[in-house]
Amino acid sequence: MAKVRVRMAPTPSGKLHLGTAHTALFNWFFAKHYQGKFVLRIDDSDPKRRQKEYEEDILESLKWLGVSWDEGPDIGGAYGPYRQSERMGRYWQYVERLLKEGKAYYCFCSPQELEKERKKMLAEGRAPKYLGKCRSLTKAQIERLKKQGRKGAVRLKVNPGKVSFIDPSRGKVTVKAEEIGDFVIARADKSALLVTAATIDDHEMKITHTIRGEDYLNFVPRQILLFNALDFKPPVFAHLAFIYGPDGAKLSKRHGAVAVSDYKKEGYLPEALVNYLVLLGWSPKDDREILDIEEVIKLFDLQDVGEAGPRFDLKKLDWMNSVYIRKKSNKELLQLIKPFAPKKMADDLINQTIPLVKDRLRKLADYPGLVDFFMKRPKVPENLVLQKGEDEKMIKSQLAISVRRAEKVKTWQAENLEKVFRELAKENDWHVGKYFMVVRLCLTGKTATPPLFETMEVLGKRESIERLKKAF
Repeated sequence: MAKVRVRMAPTPSGKLHLGTAHTALFNWFFAKHYQGKFVLRIDDSDPKRRQKEYEEDILESLKWLGVSWDEGPDIGGAYGPYRQSERMGRYWQYVERLLKEGKAYYCFCSPQELEKERKKMLAEGRAPKYLGKCRSLTKAQIERLKKQGRKGAVRLKVNPGKVSFIDPSRGKVTVKAEEIGDFVIARADKSALLVTAATIDDHEMKITHTIRGEDYLNFVPRQILLFNALDFKPPVFAHLAFIYGPDGAKLSKRHGAVAVSDYKKEGYLPEALVNYLVLLGWSPKDDREILDIEEVIKLFDLQDVGEAGPRFDLKKLDWMNSVYIRKKSNKELLQLIKPFAPKKMADDLINQTIPLVKDRLRKLADYPGLVDFFMKRPKVPENLVLQKGEDEKMIKSQLAISVRRAEKVKTWQAENLEKVFRELAKENDWHVGKYFMVVRLCLTGKTATPPLFETMEVLGKRESIERLKKAF
């Protein structure tokens, strides 16, 4: 295999979508597997669809995921520039060459004429295509039309025949060229269409494999025709299935967050998101689901990519993220959790609470909801206390006795506290579960918290007793 060179060419019209990130990862893993090059090219040729902040989001999100590129708009390279808007001046020379060689021609049909033609073919049950009205114009006719002020777009001449390519995971794909018709490769203002720009850029950047979403399947025959007309060798074309939501529809905002940066803000770890995304359409041929990047690089190949559209399962991602959180050391988690911690929460307190909540975190954004009561005394939910315990008289008795016993405790540690409170329940013939729940509610205001006695240890003796007194 020739030295692998792949590229990713996102349009900066929005934040980095999960689907685009998925495609970028598959390109990156493939390049790494074959010790090749991964090129980042920004497709910003349409001024209406490009915004600088979205380009910045794309670059930052890819970096956060751990994806690095060998050439790109921020680092340069031998085949730059790497923004399509900076390459617009180089395409016309190729179009002009095709015109001189008789492989392309000027088309002066107005948008109204073309729309009328399209509607007629649709009404007749035919697939719309250009019927070649301007294909046989003579030089004299072309010059006369130009003198009249008519500006012509440029179309590629498409001759009858078959256009075929082999997708590594889908096999051979063949279409009839006559069903495509002569298509536009440059506008009347000499600006190149995407099919032309992408084809020329891929050639000039020596791209060997073009790995994209399956929405580009119908784009490939046109590219191949253009590659052939320009006497360029086409790359290998591979297509990844769409990612679908749980309802079977293409993943979109109505399914929840779809931008990588949104998942970052919610406290997902990049390695968890990468692990999850790579398993959407590819697997290591065994039952393993937790894979590190080096393993994926070693095993990844396009032939193992599935054709069926995978479904995005947020619960599965949450589970996978929780696995990666538990794999982190407490020291690592301190730095990761700090941006999500309640305001003014000291590092020391965060450190103390991490062991208590580590197994409960699905994502880092869950953290403040699990520990907020450490920072602020809760309002005791009286109705819930009564519901979870016995009658009011019994609960007040439990609290009064608990305070007196707690004040005598010398070793304020979870293990000793549990022993003391269990003995207290036994001595007074209290239902252990109900009693502990009453204490939990009075200390935290919640029914679900980190382990009760570890919580009391972190709260400290004075604060725990004050909260029990207040509840009483």
